[in-house]
Amino acid sequence: MEFILKCLPVKLSKIILEHNIEKLEEIRIRSKKPVILKLGYIEMVLKYIVEGTEIIGILQNICNNSIYTYQNQICNGFITLPGGNRVGISGNVVIKEGQVSNISHIYSLNFRIAHQINGASNELLRYVLDTKNNTVFNTLIVSPPGAGKTTIIRDLAKKISDGMSQINFRGIDVSIIDERGEIAAMNKGIAYNDVGIRTDILDNVPKSIGIRMAIRSMAPKVIIADEIGNKDDVEIINYAICSGVNCIFTAHGSCMDDILRNEEIKKIINLKLFKRIIFLNEKEKGKIKNVVNIEI
Repeated sequence: MEFILKCLPVKLSKIILEHNIEKLEEIRIRSKKPVILKLGYIEMVLKYIVEGTEIIGILQNICNNSIYTYQNQICNGFITLPGGNRVGISGNVVIKEGQVSNISHIYSLNFRIAHQINGASNELLRYVLDTKNNTVFNTLIVSPPGAGKTTIIRDLAKKISDGMSQINFRGIDVSIIDERGEIAAMNKGIAYNDVGIRTDILDNVPKSIGIRMAIRSMAPKVIIADEIGNKDDVEIINYAICSGVNCIFTAHGSCMDDILRNEEIKKIINLKLFKRIIFLNEKEKGKIKNVVNIEI
């Protein structure tokens, strides 16, 4: 959070600090619009209008005055910040040869604040843990953006890695494929979030590459990654599970119909690679709306 505040105009930072930043989840900044803070389910509209030149200045601060260095991340629509925080970027998208080559004339920035919440996964444990075999069920956790999926899998990684003596679950080796650096918040070889004593992290790598690397080099019992859904995921998830590794992934959606509209996720479900699909309650973080058991 300290890094984010340093990137913002001084006056805006002071206004934000007047509020309960422990609950702060988002800072939404739009050109010539008031800044909006999201604290849990509460929105606060600040009396601070941001000019377009300020947005460029904020982006330069984020990129340490070297926007070109962050061009690849900008083309993906976000930049991962220290501490696992992330800033989303919108504006004029430039397309070349079917690929995003730049986002110019930046209109808005959305700072999403990462929080480590111990116990965030407690309600899911009985559906995820295979205590009989001291491992986990292949699980897909589904919810709309902002409903706490990443916070939950971070907490799951810690519990699975450390073990839970109260339920006689012994800690096992976990590999996190942290494609956007949000789960472990790795920076210069240090994980700023506690993801467990038996956890290895592959940071800033596509899942299709990182999962294969982890299996070959780290021999994990469990692989955890965020937000599946592209065409490469079917093959690599099948590869992981056929290699004897259990997996926990997340995806966007509110119900089964939502995820079945994604053809790649539909293929994974039809292959019966997951044992459980857990739908989170988007109105109450950390709570379950529905659990679907897949018969193999």
